Amino acid sequence: MFQTGKLSNLLCLLFFMAILASQPTTAAAESSDSKHSTGLMVGQVWPSGELGKDVDGNVAPGIFYEYAASDIFSLYSNAIHSSHSNEKLKMLSTDLGIKANLVYYDKLSPYALLGMGLYFVNKKVGATQEEAEATLFGFNLGLGADLDLSEYFYMGMIFSIHNMFSKTISLPLNGNTELSGRWTGFFLRGGVRF
Repeated sequence: MFQTGKLSNLLCLLFFMAILASQPTTAAAESSDSKHSTGLMVGQVWPSGELGKDVDGNVAPGIFYEYAASDIFSLYSNAIHSSHSNEKLKMLSTDLGIKANLVYYDKLSPYALLGMGLYFVNKKVGATQEEAEATLFGFNLGLGADLDLSEYFYMGMIFSIHNMFSKTISLPLNGNTELSGRWTGFFLRGGVRF
Protein backbone atom coordinates (compact mmCIF):
# COMPACT_ATOMS: atom_id res chain seq x y z
CA MET A 1 0.00 0.00 0.00
CA PHE A 2 2.73 2.49 1.01
CA GLN A 3 6.26 2.66 -0.33
CA THR A 4 8.70 4.11 2.20
CA GLY A 5 11.32 5.04 -0.40
CA LYS A 6 8.89 7.19 -2.38
CA LEU A 7 7.54 8.77 0.81
CA SER A 8 11.01 9.76 2.04
CA ASN A 9 11.83 11.26 -1.38
CA LEU A 10 8.57 13.25 -1.25
CA LEU A 11 9.37 14.48 2.28
CA CYS A 12 12.84 15.66 1.22
CA LEU A 13 11.45 17.41 -1.86
CA LEU A 14 8.78 19.25 0.18
CA PHE A 15 11.35 20.35 2.77
CA PHE A 16 13.76 21.76 0.17
CA MET A 17 10.90 23.50 -1.67
CA ALA A 18 9.92 25.15 1.62
CA ILE A 19 13.48 26.35 2.17
CA LEU A 20 13.63 27.83 -1.33
CA ALA A 21 10.24 29.49 -0.89
CA SER A 22 11.35 31.01 2.42
CA GLN A 23 14.18 33.07 0.93
CA PRO A 24 13.16 36.69 1.54
CA THR A 25 12.40 38.98 -1.33
CA THR A 26 12.78 42.75 -0.90
CA ALA A 27 9.19 43.19 0.29
CA ALA A 28 9.34 40.10 2.51
CA ALA A 29 12.65 41.17 4.06
CA GLU A 30 11.07 44.43 5.29
CA SER A 31 8.20 42.56 7.00
CA SER A 32 8.85 40.01 9.76
CA ASP A 33 5.25 38.74 9.69
CA SER A 34 5.83 35.16 8.58
CA LYS A 35 2.41 33.52 8.48
CA HIS A 36 3.28 30.15 6.90
CA SER A 37 5.59 27.42 8.13
CA THR A 38 6.38 23.91 7.03
CA GLY A 39 8.84 21.22 8.01
CA LEU A 40 9.73 17.64 8.79
CA MET A 41 9.21 15.55 11.89
CA VAL A 42 10.46 12.16 13.06
CA GLY A 43 9.58 10.20 16.15
CA GLN A 44 8.25 7.07 17.77
CA VAL A 45 4.67 5.78 17.23
CA TRP A 46 3.10 3.29 19.68
CA PRO A 47 -0.20 1.71 18.49
CA SER A 48 -2.69 0.38 21.07
CA GLY A 49 -6.19 -1.10 21.18
CA GLU A 50 -7.22 -3.51 18.40
CA LEU A 51 -4.64 -1.98 16.06
CA GLY A 52 -1.85 -2.46 18.58
CA LYS A 53 -2.37 -6.20 19.14
CA ASP A 54 0.76 -8.17 18.22
CA VAL A 55 2.64 -5.12 16.88
CA ASP A 56 5.46 -3.02 18.32
CA GLY A 57 6.14 0.70 18.23
CA ASN A 58 8.36 2.02 15.47
CA VAL A 59 10.08 5.17 14.21
CA ALA A 60 7.91 7.19 11.81
CA PRO A 61 8.58 10.21 9.54
CA GLY A 62 6.13 13.03 8.91
CA ILE A 63 5.58 16.45 7.36
CA PHE A 64 3.60 19.42 8.65
CA TYR A 65 2.26 22.81 7.59
CA GLU A 66 0.99 25.69 9.74
CA TYR A 67 -0.73 28.99 9.04
CA ALA A 68 -0.51 31.59 11.84
CA ALA A 69 -3.88 33.36 12.08
CA SER A 70 -2.68 35.40 15.08
CA ASP A 71 0.07 35.40 17.72
CA ILE A 72 -1.84 32.76 19.67
CA PHE A 73 -3.80 30.59 17.19
CA SER A 74 -2.60 28.70 14.12
CA LEU A 75 -4.17 26.27 11.70
CA TYR A 76 -2.05 23.15 11.33
CA SER A 77 -2.00 19.99 9.24
CA ASN A 78 0.34 17.03 9.16
CA ALA A 79 0.87 13.62 7.62
CA ILE A 80 2.69 10.76 9.38
CA HIS A 81 3.51 7.36 7.89
CA SER A 82 4.28 4.41 10.18
CA SER A 83 4.94 0.72 9.58
CA HIS A 84 5.06 -1.82 12.42
CA SER A 85 6.29 -5.39 12.98
CA ASN A 86 7.49 -6.23 9.47
CA GLU A 87 4.59 -4.35 7.86
CA LYS A 88 1.95 -6.23 9.84
CA LEU A 89 0.41 -2.80 10.48
CA LYS A 90 0.79 0.20 8.16
CA MET A 91 -0.81 3.59 8.83
CA LEU A 92 -0.90 6.93 7.11
CA SER A 93 -2.29 9.55 9.50
CA THR A 94 -3.47 12.91 8.14
CA ASP A 95 -4.65 15.59 10.57
CA LEU A 96 -6.09 19.09 10.52
CA GLY A 97 -6.64 21.23 13.59
CA ILE A 98 -5.92 24.26 15.77
CA LYS A 99 -2.64 25.02 17.52
CA ALA A 100 -2.76 27.42 20.50
CA ASN A 101 0.45 28.97 21.87
CA LEU A 102 0.08 28.91 25.65
CA VAL A 103 2.80 31.43 26.61
CA TYR A 104 6.07 32.87 25.25
CA TYR A 105 9.37 32.50 27.14
CA ASP A 106 11.91 34.51 25.15
CA LYS A 107 12.22 32.29 22.00
CA LEU A 108 10.45 29.24 23.48
CA SER A 109 6.71 28.79 22.97
CA PRO A 110 4.79 25.87 24.51
CA TYR A 111 1.53 25.00 22.74
CA ALA A 112 -1.48 22.69 22.72
CA LEU A 113 -3.10 21.02 19.68
CA LEU A 114 -6.64 19.86 19.04
CA GLY A 115 -7.66 18.35 15.72
CA MET A 116 -9.31 15.64 13.67
CA GLY A 117 -8.10 13.48 10.87
CA LEU A 118 -8.33 10.58 8.47
CA TYR A 119 -6.30 7.46 9.20
CA PHE A 120 -5.56 5.04 6.36
CA VAL A 121 -4.98 1.67 8.05
CA ASN A 122 -3.78 -1.64 6.61
CA LYS A 123 -3.42 -4.56 9.07
CA LYS A 124 -2.68 -8.23 8.49
CA VAL A 125 -5.00 -10.31 10.69
CA GLY A 126 -5.37 -13.97 11.64
CA ALA A 127 -3.09 -16.92 10.97
CA THR A 128 -3.51 -16.40 7.21
CA GLN A 129 -2.22 -12.80 7.46
CA GLU A 130 -5.24 -11.56 5.50
CA GLU A 131 -5.18 -7.80 4.87
CA ALA A 132 -7.88 -5.65 6.46
CA GLU A 133 -7.82 -2.15 4.99
CA ALA A 134 -9.95 0.85 5.97
CA THR A 135 -10.08 4.62 6.26
CA LEU A 136 -10.95 5.66 9.80
CA PHE A 137 -12.00 9.04 11.17
CA GLY A 138 -10.65 10.24 14.51
CA PHE A 139 -9.41 13.08 16.66
CA ASN A 140 -6.11 14.00 18.27
CA LEU A 141 -4.70 16.00 21.18
CA GLY A 142 -1.15 17.17 21.64
CA LEU A 143 1.29 19.21 23.71
CA GLY A 144 4.56 20.56 22.44
CA ALA A 145 7.08 23.38 22.40
CA ASP A 146 8.98 25.21 19.66
CA LEU A 147 12.30 27.05 19.99
CA ASP A 148 13.13 29.80 17.48
CA LEU A 149 16.66 29.35 16.08
CA SER A 150 16.39 32.44 13.88
CA GLU A 151 13.72 34.59 12.29
CA TYR A 152 12.91 31.83 9.80
CA PHE A 153 14.01 28.52 11.36
CA TYR A 154 12.77 26.71 14.46
CA MET A 155 12.82 23.28 16.05
CA GLY A 156 10.70 21.60 18.68
CA MET A 157 9.04 18.51 20.04
CA ILE A 158 5.48 17.28 20.34
CA PHE A 159 3.67 14.53 22.22
CA SER A 160 0.31 13.54 20.70
CA ILE A 161 -2.51 11.04 21.17
CA HIS A 162 -4.64 9.98 18.18
CA ASN A 163 -7.93 8.16 18.78
CA MET A 164 -9.60 6.43 15.83
CA PHE A 165 -13.26 5.45 15.65
CA SER A 166 -13.95 1.79 14.91
CA LYS A 167 -14.96 0.16 11.67
CA THR A 168 -15.87 -3.48 11.03
CA ILE A 169 -14.44 -5.08 7.90
CA SER A 170 -15.84 -8.31 6.43
CA LEU A 171 -13.00 -10.55 5.23
CA PRO A 172 -13.39 -13.77 3.20
CA LEU A 173 -11.22 -15.94 5.52
CA ASN A 174 -11.39 -14.19 8.91
CA GLY A 175 -15.00 -12.98 8.84
CA ASN A 176 -15.87 -9.72 10.59
CA THR A 177 -12.76 -7.93 11.83
CA GLU A 178 -12.85 -4.72 13.84
CA LEU A 179 -10.29 -2.01 13.13
CA SER A 180 -10.12 0.45 16.02
CA GLY A 181 -7.67 1.84 18.50
CA ARG A 182 -5.32 4.71 19.03
CA TRP A 183 -1.70 5.59 18.74
CA THR A 184 0.59 7.73 20.83
CA GLY A 185 3.60 9.51 19.41
CA PHE A 186 6.57 11.60 20.48
CA PHE A 187 8.21 13.61 17.67
CA LEU A 188 11.11 15.96 17.11
CA ARG A 189 10.38 18.52 14.42
CA GLY A 190 12.16 21.22 12.49
CA GLY A 191 10.55 23.89 10.38
CA VAL A 192 10.96 27.01 8.32
CA ARG A 193 8.74 30.10 8.23
CA PHE A 194 7.97 32.01 5.04
